Amino acid sequence: MPLVTWSLSTAVLGLANAGGYQPGWPGAALTVLGGGVLLQGYITHGLNDLYDWHSGTDRTTPGVISGGSHTLRAGLLTTGEMWQVVGAATVISLALLAWLASWRGPTLIWLGALALAAAVAYSLPPVRLCYRPLLGEWAGIFPAMVCGTLAAGFAVSQELPPLLFIVAIIQGIVCVASVMEHHLVDIDSDWAATPRKATSPAFWQRARRRPGREVALAYELMALVLSAGAAWLVAPRLWWSAAVAGAGVWVILGTRTGDHRDELWRDVVLKSLAVLHALGYAVLALAGVP
Repeated sequence: MPLVTWSLSTAVLGLANAGGYQPGWPGAALTVLGGGVLLQGYITHGLNDLYDWHSGTDRTTPGVISGGSHTLRAGLLTTGEMWQVVGAATVISLALLAWLASWRGPTLIWLGALALAAAVAYSLPPVRLCYRPLLGEWAGIFPAMVCGTLAAGFAVSQELPPLLFIVAIIQGIVCVASVMEHHLVDIDSDWAATPRKATSPAFWQRARRRPGREVALAYELMALVLSAGAAWLVAPRLWWSAAVAGAGVWVILGTRTGDHRDELWRDVVLKSLAVLHALGYAVLALAGVP
């Protein structure tokens, strides 16, 4: 589900908010989508599976869709085989990036490199961003999401219009909020890990004695305010982002702390809203909404 949320939504958002379409854009769009699947599905999640397994949090989490991909947990691959998957995905994604940049422009090199660096630093020691409050989302998740959307838009149009930047930033924040909600069910396991996985919700709930859902809520409110302001000042189609963020605020507000079934359900709904956010822009683009 995270793979669909991250990879598909970035590609669709880039297509729907691109400045125009240059010849060969379908192939460029498919290449970006393939690169996104490799980056999010195999590199990011592969490394996260490996190091969350070593720290112990994936071994004890009660989350149904937590604990990584469950590949190591189920004994489907060894850690050595998982490293081979991550290595192969990295080589292929870099080759795709180099080929696409030679065809569509060097701007893609910078966007792809930044997304890859953020994805690797998210889990790989000694940086291990996801084990640190605030850094995990702002230096790991957010730049990878924004760069993915920008790369998709640039690949098809070879330009970066302001609207594309705005939508990419909003989607980045919406996805950050989704991940913060996802972390709620893992708080006990994350806090007991070695080293301690101090995600922002875990830190807020354990160190500050405040409900972890407040972190997700803060990000969703940020997306709502930014969307409404941008819709008012820049383009009417951005009201769609405000509507999605508003729905996300409502979902997060109802979270029952410690109720894992409720936290799981709301996590799934927020991920679905992130995908719906992207698909809605495709409909708006086809309808010619400015």
